[in-house]
Amino acid sequence: MRKNIDDPMSGDDTVAAGGLDPLAALDSTGDDLSDGTAPFSLLAAFRVSSSHPVTLDGRDVPGSVRELEDVTLEVLDEGVRVRGWYDVSGFRADADLLVWLQGEAAEDLQWSLRQLRRTALMLPLIRTWSVLGVAQEAVVGEGDPKLWASVASASPVGVSSAGAGLGLAESSLGVTSTSLLLAGDQAVRVSEADDLELLLEPGGFTPSSPDFAPFTGRSITTAEIIEVLQ
Repeated sequence: MRKNIDDPMSGDDTVAAGGLDPLAALDSTGDDLSDGTAPFSLLAAFRVSSSHPVTLDGRDVPGSVRELEDVTLEVLDEGVRVRGWYDVSGFRADADLLVWLQGEAAEDLQWSLRQLRRTALMLPLIRTWSVLGVAQEAVVGEGDPKLWASVASASPVGVSSAGAGLGLAESSLGVTSTSLLLAGDQAVRVSEADDLELLLEPGGFTPSSPDFAPFTGRSITTAEIIEVLQ
């Protein structure tokens, strides 16, 4: 459970990120969220607002990126891992940026998303979609994130208790993993690959749905978010 970091007297100062990769920060803190103790995942998609666009000049960029990285480490200290940021622009008209969070408590994921949304880079954005679900059996997010990810709806019908939740299944090519996230009567399939064509080809690892076009995007660093949003 997170400390009340909103209270300035309740905890330690936030450690400056200094441009660190969140995955590297995960290793350095010793917090391992891939040991089966992170059953929850939260995915949220955002789009640029036409009425309140993100406008930064050269002097604003370093501070804005540092703020987002600082918050990434702040939530990591509370047990929430930012598994990835994804550039989903162009694949759908209503989304530009996707974030994937993992943690052991749903309320910590909710709080972490709010903390990220309060940053200068995220504040002007409009959230267009989100889901929070639980993994009941399998290890969550094992291994490093891959270059591409795609999120699509999947039917929960026929999912057994042994296969429920968010788990990984390596393909025969060894480059694609598929995760099933259950949230009540909603099921979401998260597919990852180093080769985008594996996610886009017919019969690939992203289930199609006439009511839910997939969010597909490339994994990016916090610094690259600037390019996506401007």
